Amino acid sequence: MVRKLLLAAALLTAIPLASFAQQTKQYNGAELYSLESVKYGRFDVRMKTIAGSGTVSSFFTYYNESYVGSPEPWREIDIEVLGKSTSIWQSNIITGNAASKVTSEGIHNFANLNQEYHTYSVEWTPDYIAWFFDGQEIRRTTGQQVTDCQTKNMSYRFNLWISDVPEWVGAFNESILPVYQYINWMTYSEYTPGRGPNGSNFTQKWRDDFDSFNSSRWGKGDWTFDGNLVDFHADNIVMRDGYCILCLTKSSQKGFNGTIPKDNTSHTKKSDKTSYRPYSIFRGDVNNEVTQLNGKMVTNAAALKLPNRVQVSNRAMQLK
Repeated sequence: MVRKLLLAAALLTAIPLASFAQQTKQYNGAELYSLESVKYGRFDVRMKTIAGSGTVSSFFTYYNESYVGSPEPWREIDIEVLGKSTSIWQSNIITGNAASKVTSEGIHNFANLNQEYHTYSVEWTPDYIAWFFDGQEIRRTTGQQVTDCQTKNMSYRFNLWISDVPEWVGAFNESILPVYQYINWMTYSEYTPGRGPNGSNFTQKWRDDFDSFNSSRWGKGDWTFDGNLVDFHADNIVMRDGYCILCLTKSSQKGFNGTIPKDNTSHTKKSDKTSYRPYSIFRGDVNNEVTQLNGKMVTNAAALKLPNRVQVSNRAMQLK
């Protein structure tokens, strides 16, 4: 049986062009995007993602001209949490160009993923890209894709949307609406090799606690993209009580109408992490991809019998 999985889920999430301008769709989501673009750094985000089949909660970096196509390259680093599961999220790097993308996704399992707040982090350096969950490094990759990402500055973004590929995200049921993604805080640290605190490689530049909307740092998306069942709408980004709330609603019910679940930051203590029993599966398109399964290093990713990827309609797909 052919099973198509859209693995480059955020490929067109950041395209504020007339051809992708806000359309009239049945549902509204949200995209919060940075006004600046940076090269390298560490991104830490504390958020509670949503539960609901068909939905995607994300944080990602993105080269703003990726959609243009050759000679412009595609550059993107992803964290994507799929609402169909209470335990699965994906890491990904996307390079190549709009017509021929190269992806290297990782599938990571942590219990109670969208029931609690968690801290997701990305370190982007000239030498490696690494992902962290509640302070624990779960993936580090080197190789050609990391080299490719040296060429362009990237913006950083959150979005919440519904995919039209149920084989990837599950079938959507509108009865779950409205649902909300809660962001407690974010920090950005510049890459300062050897010059950070205690000789570390990163120096914090800013922290946003989302007490108010910082219009000099953030913009609110008002577009959509192919494969997305929602229009992004500015009214679906709400600042309240020290949280940034991304809303997923019917088009007639924009905005936030609920009770904010408070973040118990004690859940980030190291003593709590052992209960998550994580596993990760990586399948890369490039050499030097680190592969792990149930905490063990696997030198031959093909031995995991993961499906191969093909290009279909400018999306990175999988067949099985």
